[in-house]
Amino acid sequence: MKKAMMKIRASLTHNVGMKIVAVIVAALIWLTVINITDPEKTIVIYNVPVQVTHEEAISDMGMVYEVTSNKNINITVSGKRSVVSKLSADDFKVTASLKELSKVNSVPINVSVKQGSIARRVTIEKQSAQTLLVEIEEIRKETFDIEVEYTGNAASGFVPSNYTLSKNQVTITAPNSILKEINRVVAQCELEGNREDFTSKCQLTLYDSQGNVLKAKQIKMSSRQVDVTVELDQEKEIPVEIGNIGTPAEGYEVKRTVLSQDKVKLVGDSELLKEIEKISLADDIDISNAKKTYTKTIDLKQYIPEGVTIHGDSTIKIEIEISPLSTRTITIKAEDIKIRNQGDNEVKVSKNVKITLQGEADVLSQISAEDISASVNVDKLSKGKHNVPVELDIPENVMIVEDVNVQVTIK
Repeated sequence: MKKAMMKIRASLTHNVGMKIVAVIVAALIWLTVINITDPEKTIVIYNVPVQVTHEEAISDMGMVYEVTSNKNINITVSGKRSVVSKLSADDFKVTASLKELSKVNSVPINVSVKQGSIARRVTIEKQSAQTLLVEIEEIRKETFDIEVEYTGNAASGFVPSNYTLSKNQVTITAPNSILKEINRVVAQCELEGNREDFTSKCQLTLYDSQGNVLKAKQIKMSSRQVDVTVELDQEKEIPVEIGNIGTPAEGYEVKRTVLSQDKVKLVGDSELLKEIEKISLADDIDISNAKKTYTKTIDLKQYIPEGVTIHGDSTIKIEIEISPLSTRTITIKAEDIKIRNQGDNEVKVSKNVKITLQGEADVLSQISAEDISASVNVDKLSKGKHNVPVELDIPENVMIVEDVNVQVTIK
């Protein structure tokens, strides 16, 4: 076995140079034969674009089209190897004439070779698609009002108060499906830190109902921009106050007051703005004797002079929550009740007394028996038992729900 392996190795390594030369010569001979015989070969040219022609056949009818199928095809060709191996997509002309549009909105695809010399030497075997599918739609015109939206900010203390347009409407020509999508036409106007009136050319932007920008090559507009003249006024922020609006019914309190906005921005002439420091709503609100929550919506325009406007929402919503006062009962010990005009008599208070106070919960929670001074007046009372009123000195902002009596014994 070992001798056999040695013989094989010797045969492979013997005259290596001659063997390499022999392989090269054989390859050259094979190439020469191939080039001389030039055999037939079939190849596929991929992604050849389809050119749509005679578009006027559609546009003359007031229609537009859109290709809905693949706009590229693959072409299988055959011919001499020396010819087909050099072909590319640029050597073919692929067209679809809209003059040949069928009732099912398909157009035949025609394939040809651009150069006649090549066309005579190759054969188009097949193509990946025979027709191009299109969708036809009517073109319509519609007129839209132009709105203005500001971007950026004017100089500090200045805001846009009014604007005028060089044209208020624009006519748009587009396929019906696109026209239906248009919800607003907006002139985008940049304020650019201005502090005085200015005029600017502003681009028109189309929006759908969702606020998305609409762009399509089929859209034609009578104008793509418009001149916008913007008037700037000074701005001043002032507080909105409720003022004196009365008090609720006895035994009730105002728990909280809520304003939808406690400040408002005014826009107008600087001299007029100097005269306005605040807006008080007292004349329009009265909660006297009220026992339930008070609500009202007020238009603040009535509070400002002519020549001044409110920047933003001019209405304010008011809610005044009214609820019964809280109560708290405090016990005064009998020995803490002072006796007035006792003289030489022996006077004894029979028992402790309970006092019910009414007021705001947070005030009541701070009061204890030590904060209340209680006394009885026994002047001119004879010996025996008497039911006398307790005189109370209580803290501010609370009241006694009912009078308190206590029995005293005089000896």
